[in-house]
Amino acid sequence: MSEQSLRIVPLGGVGEFGLNCAVVEYGDTAIAIDCGVMFPEAHLLGVDLVIPDFDYLHALGDRFAGFVLTHGHEDHIGALPYALRDLDVPLYATEFTAGLIASKGDDHPSIASARIERYTEGEPFRIGDFEIEGIPVTHSIIEACSLAVRSPAGTLIHSGDFKIDPHPIDGRAFGADRLRELGDEGVRVLLSDSTNVVQSGTSGSESNVAGYLRPAFEATPGRIVVTTFASHVHRISAVIELAAEFGRRVVPMGRSMDNVIGLARRTGHLSVGPDRFVDAKTARNMTDSELCYLVTGSQGEPRSALTRIATGESRDVKLGPADAVVFSSKVIPGNERAIGSIIDELYRGDVTVYEPRSMPLHVSGHGYRDELKTYLELVRPEHFVPVHGQIRNLVDHARLAVETGVDPAKVHRIENGDVLEIDGAVGDVAGTVSTGRVLVDGSVVGGVDDEVLRDRRNISRDGVVFVVVAVSHRTGEVVNGPEIFARGLASDKDDEEHVLDGAVRAANEQLEAMSEGARRDLDELAEELRIVVRRHLRRNLGSRPVVVPHVLEL
Repeated sequence: MSEQSLRIVPLGGVGEFGLNCAVVEYGDTAIAIDCGVMFPEAHLLGVDLVIPDFDYLHALGDRFAGFVLTHGHEDHIGALPYALRDLDVPLYATEFTAGLIASKGDDHPSIASARIERYTEGEPFRIGDFEIEGIPVTHSIIEACSLAVRSPAGTLIHSGDFKIDPHPIDGRAFGADRLRELGDEGVRVLLSDSTNVVQSGTSGSESNVAGYLRPAFEATPGRIVVTTFASHVHRISAVIELAAEFGRRVVPMGRSMDNVIGLARRTGHLSVGPDRFVDAKTARNMTDSELCYLVTGSQGEPRSALTRIATGESRDVKLGPADAVVFSSKVIPGNERAIGSIIDELYRGDVTVYEPRSMPLHVSGHGYRDELKTYLELVRPEHFVPVHGQIRNLVDHARLAVETGVDPAKVHRIENGDVLEIDGAVGDVAGTVSTGRVLVDGSVVGGVDDEVLRDRRNISRDGVVFVVVAVSHRTGEVVNGPEIFARGLASDKDDEEHVLDGAVRAANEQLEAMSEGARRDLDELAEELRIVVRRHLRRNLGSRPVVVPHVLEL
């Protein structure tokens, strides 16, 4: 690595949606921009979250100076509690993003003890060899920023997530003038959000959403339930104002909804008095037409407030034909089935449902193609790197950069783990580093491997069989068993009993054939039982249930 070169190493978020984390290095300093999660796909049974592999950050040693956060969405901050378990570095965030991070402290000791440094957009701050400036951009969350990272190698801009909203609901304008100034000064490299590059035109203004929602408020005689992302304070603000216009009080439901509303009120981003709200218990004694519920669960999350309401499990809200539910959010790919199930439950109860599939109720927080083009034209980078999107998004965004005047030789479509080295006018992939996806299951990080997932898939498909036997520690003789128990086998009950009886006989025959010494080796004994029972079940059931042997030594 040349002393004058700039290195960019994405650890996640390139070729995929989520896991956003990009390392930027110059001289003796390295920073990571964002540290996000990905929510598990359907085949990752039992997995709660997916996070990036942080081995490279550990390998940087003292050169790694901290995480700089562009905004507070989970795909940009959600992996911090796991990264900070083993990395003692500061976090740099705006006030609202810092508040969202700090709110994780009750569940994660690593966050409770984290050093969170607050930065203010437009006010540069230093981290080692870098001078960094947050530039305001509009997005579906408060205080989203692009980052300008200056070093002797030139200026790098990371767009973060953005759209160009001409009429932002909070009046905080997209920083076009500052981006143009930086472009005039010269930008060595731009990393830019590719999420909506395939969408032509522009994404529309958040200020339009209140008009989209108004017909639902006008037509609903009973309670109205609005579900949206809890972090979308602009949308929450619009719903609160509509509720006031129609004489309704707002009932927040869901932990994250309560937390974000509380945080936004404390930071001054939500300027509404306590009289606008009532809690769910108080709402039970109010007239239905006086109520508007703001709830979590827009993606069909199993234990969310909306799911409990739709399935009749909520003690506080029982919906009927006079009520309406409004889905004011996008459908994240992969969640279609879960959301569809919730909508079906609502229709089963004769509830009126307003959803984006049939009418406009939402605008995206990510810029469409014309907005991405405008960003490129403002910045006019020498080098361009598309990030945040699947391969098709990155390819389309790379082509758009060439259309706007970037030299095709300086458009770099890299992948996670690639080391892009930019030295003067030359940029090239100089190698790769270890990266990948780490699975989080409860408190276990990285303990779910391919073998565990394969067993879970087999259990979900073919069931599980337990083999229990007790042997004497002194003689190795069988004291009790073997006994066999099954759960989830796809078979006729009588056939199942017959096959399991046969499995017991097969296990007994194996025990009798083993020497005393072999029976005293508990690991060998368990493996022999597993093999013989699995073989018997495969031959007689035609399926492959997971066989779990349990050997007791008495």
